[in-house]
Amino acid sequence: MRRFTRRGFLRSTLGGSWTSAALIEQAIFRATAARAQSAGPQPRLFDIHKAAEGVYLAQARPVPLLNCNAAIFENSTGLLVVDTHSKPSAVAALVAQIRKEISPKPVRYVVNSHFHWDHAQGNGGYRKLAPDADVIASEATRRLLQQEAGVRMRQSLESTATSLEENKRKLAAAKTPEDKQYYQQWVAGQQSFLSEMKDYRPDLPDITLTRDLVIHDKAHTLHLAFRGRGHTAGDVVVWCPEKRAIAGGDLLHGWTPYLGDGYPREWPSTLIALSEFEFDHILGGHGAIEKRERLYRMRDYIEELNWEVENGKRAGKSVSDLQRQLTPDKLKSLRDGYGASLGASQRQGFFVAPGTTPESMLADSVRTNIADIFTNLDRT
Repeated sequence: MRRFTRRGFLRSTLGGSWTSAALIEQAIFRATAARAQSAGPQPRLFDIHKAAEGVYLAQARPVPLLNCNAAIFENSTGLLVVDTHSKPSAVAALVAQIRKEISPKPVRYVVNSHFHWDHAQGNGGYRKLAPDADVIASEATRRLLQQEAGVRMRQSLESTATSLEENKRKLAAAKTPEDKQYYQQWVAGQQSFLSEMKDYRPDLPDITLTRDLVIHDKAHTLHLAFRGRGHTAGDVVVWCPEKRAIAGGDLLHGWTPYLGDGYPREWPSTLIALSEFEFDHILGGHGAIEKRERLYRMRDYIEELNWEVENGKRAGKSVSDLQRQLTPDKLKSLRDGYGASLGASQRQGFFVAPGTTPESMLADSVRTNIADIFTNLDRT
């Protein structure tokens, strides 16, 4: 998600101690993986909710550098897990929870719904914890991981290091216990992220699809599908017809859309293409389990903003003009409780400063969407 996108001088600053630091980091990960494979303690980063028999959503708890949700499908002899979070340690924590709360079956398939950092940087964690698992994605997502993930991680490490120093200053100046705790968690989270991810290299999917891939299991059928560009150029969903559930990644979820890498004109049509699948439960990349209606509400919101931004641009309006004009209360698509549910869901899911309200988060999201649509409306 754009709000927590992060931008390494680590190798040069560590100098001769780089090799030792890398060895220490490898030892830390091995210990984390060992705990995940045992009954040892793990941080509880997710809340696991049952959508249907054998279908679960691991809903990410708010942390400074966010993780995505994971959708989990329990097959007859193994598991399929959708998305791998922002770092391998989150994978280790989730696997430990799965083994305690869902099933001891091994992870057999891992799906990258798209290439973004908070959904794919944990691929290497599954390589270590489940070496026999196949990682699956669309052909476009594999290409984007290969082209973009390494560059974006270097930018992320640089921006995180800069932000860490700023948060240390804010922590030193904090006046209230709430502010102090908030900045303490940011500092700890950023330090941990820098330590864990300094050696990151993109781990690419083994299997790719251009439109459909179906896994026929004794427990149920899992239909992996690409139906067009939307959130990114390669969004894949996983549909289980028997359980009437779909894992939507960030193409279809419980928060406002992120359009920084998106295709605003195509996204609504891609969503409607998903309506060919019969489902009642949406297990999105962020937010809680949603009902089918969310597909149409999300479509309507993007279409309305597209129309308003396009007309505004033709009339010579700037981004700031449109952001002042198109506040949440002016948008028809956010009425009847949809806007309120988006704000509440994002307030619950993001790690935000004390005093942040659902209303302010929704307003900020709408402004960001307007800016991204203004830039990307005619992306080809």
